[in-house]
Amino acid sequence: MALVVAFLVTWKTGLIGRLSDYDRLIADMRSSGWRGPLICVAIQFAQVIIFFIPGEITQIASGYVFGAWRGFVFSTVGILLGSGVAFLLGRVIGRPTFEKIFGAETLHKLRHSAQSPKGRWAIFLLFLTPGAPKDAMSYGAGLSGWPLGRFVLISGMGRLPALLASTVFGGQLQERNYTAMAATAAVALAAGVGFYLYQRKARWVEE
Repeated sequence: MALVVAFLVTWKTGLIGRLSDYDRLIADMRSSGWRGPLICVAIQFAQVIIFFIPGEITQIASGYVFGAWRGFVFSTVGILLGSGVAFLLGRVIGRPTFEKIFGAETLHKLRHSAQSPKGRWAIFLLFLTPGAPKDAMSYGAGLSGWPLGRFVLISGMGRLPALLASTVFGGQLQERNYTAMAATAAVALAAGVGFYLYQRKARWVEE
């Protein structure tokens, strides 16, 4: 019921539409003074909490407005805060609710990974994996029994490569540097394919 109410509130206030609209994101972040960076942090925070909104949209927008490195810093702050809050919400809401949302098998794997001897490395790889539902996993990780600080540190490190690629891409888009954009996209794609092949090989060796 709490999740339904939260969804209705964000939908009625227009927050979901604002976070999904690239032009409106750009306009909001361009506010004068410290308001722009604070809005950027708040947008990244909200995007994690409302996990079905693609994070790449807000991250590219922050790079477009503030440049690659400032956009990266502001986005990182908002995402780490959002991940921490999602983790705590997952712990409060409890396992039965998330079993209905994500499935018992997914939560079992996450909890097993966290409690195994190689748990830290396993969680790091989950958050490093391209295309993984990282924001949704932050809720599920609240059931792992980990302390908050450990989760934020390890999941944040896993998020950083993709986050940096998105803000760099946004900065290049602002500069209309299409050659650099193509190079960034190619590197990100190659890294994603390489990581996927590495995971497949690791599973094959374990089997």
